[in-house]
Amino acid sequence: MKKAFYNAKIVTPTGVLEDVAVLVENGVIVDFIKNKNANFCDGVDCKGNYLLAGFIDIHCHGGGGADFMDGSVDAIEKGVLTHLSHGTTTIYPTTMSAEFNEIENTFKVFRQFKNQSAYAGIAKGLHLEGPFLSPKMCGAQRLDLIIEPTDKHVSSLKDNADVISRITCAPEVNGVNELAQMLIPCGVQFSMGHTNATYEQAEDAVANGFNSITHMYSATSGFHKVNQKVHIGVTQAGYGIDDVYVELIGDGCHVPKELLRLVLRFKGKDKICLVTDAMRASGTDLNESYLGKICPENRVIIDDGVAKLPDKSSFAGSIGTMDRAFKFAVKNAGIDLQTASALTSLTPAKLMKIDDKKGSIEIGKDVDFVLMDNDFNVKLVFVAGEII
Repeated sequence: MKKAFYNAKIVTPTGVLEDVAVLVENGVIVDFIKNKNANFCDGVDCKGNYLLAGFIDIHCHGGGGADFMDGSVDAIEKGVLTHLSHGTTTIYPTTMSAEFNEIENTFKVFRQFKNQSAYAGIAKGLHLEGPFLSPKMCGAQRLDLIIEPTDKHVSSLKDNADVISRITCAPEVNGVNELAQMLIPCGVQFSMGHTNATYEQAEDAVANGFNSITHMYSATSGFHKVNQKVHIGVTQAGYGIDDVYVELIGDGCHVPKELLRLVLRFKGKDKICLVTDAMRASGTDLNESYLGKICPENRVIIDDGVAKLPDKSSFAGSIGTMDRAFKFAVKNAGIDLQTASALTSLTPAKLMKIDDKKGSIEIGKDVDFVLMDNDFNVKLVFVAGEII
């Protein structure tokens, strides 16, 4: 049966529509009609609020006190539901550097989640952030867990490619480009991150199939010297290589508003994905937590709206949510609504090749919506047209 979302300010890729309703059927957008005609349909009165495409988070480690590597279906579901309540209707659960058997266990548990959970459709494939990173750019990830890929790792990753969507690694690390060549034909995307690569090495990585940069400006190389020769790095490659997508952490702490505007000026909205990089304390009021596995070595503190190592020497992931990223882009950085929606929905959908169904309010796409008030607080979230 057809249903209309009416009395909304509808944020579309081309602008904000008013006096128009979105007509949906069987969880799919089928038409736009005048508000006055919406009375002939069952409907949702949006009461003058903003209607946006549901957010898509391609880099998220957990939330609600749970980490996606905690080893249970319940933990994955808790993290997914936490971010769903903040408007994220598509999420790519993200791992981090750990003992490889723990990463393999995450494959098994995530597969169970996909088979069992009522929310399985919200979580797409896993995003592996590590362990094949640069020891020089490990950030808050533990140095003792960073390794080079072996034939055994390649074999395991190929065997589990059905649940892996994306891998972040450092292209200068021995064996990483070969790993990409083996796994990209299996449908796995590769992103440069936690890397000390030179611009030239980044170019080689792109030639080998890498298509994005993970949280640019956070553990990505810049102007530096190698053997007394000046090089620029992966950060500059984000600007210089047109086809490369870049992530920016949208919590307002990792990337200041001026930098967001600068990157937008050069890359454009079609190549920037705002992400949360959220860890388990996201969506909670905790003042200390753990980055990854709950153990003393992974303890972090929550200070001034961001997770930090206890000595405050480094950020340790974000406690942000995608609604916070959208609100930061609009209210702090002064970005227009359709551009902010692209950064938080449509561009991530394009990167992950799901934009035929996700990422924008257009005919033929899924009815994954977030309704926000005039201060950009989440009022309601819809998946396949149903209130969550």
